[in-house]
Amino acid sequence: MGNGKEVLNPPAWKRPRGFSHLVKATGTTILFAAGQTARDTEGNIIGVGDICQQYEQILKNIQEIMSTGGAAMSDIVRLTIYCTNRDAYLEKGKECSQIYKKYFGDYYPAMTF
Repeated sequence: MGNGKEVLNPPAWKRPRGFSHLVKATGTTILFAAGQTARDTEGNIIGVGDICQQYEQILKNIQEIMSTGGAAMSDIVRLTIYCTNRDAYLEKGKECSQIYKKYFGDYYPAMTF
């Protein structure tokens, strides 16, 4: 996309794990994506009752949207994740982390979970 970005954290703060406090973006192109759910291209819900399958479908959808806009997952500067089943996330958190890394690698945008 040609946009620059810089991950920033206050110098006196311990570096967070799994997110960044601030991502400074520069450039002229900004994309705003709608919230995504675990639906495939036909609108069918994927992975009913399986948080990992649903999370992967959502990230796949986001990747497709970003690609459509000429961007990559690493161009995302802000990400908000909503989870309706805390127990399922706690049980499958490590698997979800591996799915995250598949799409983002070691990059963590400013995030709220």
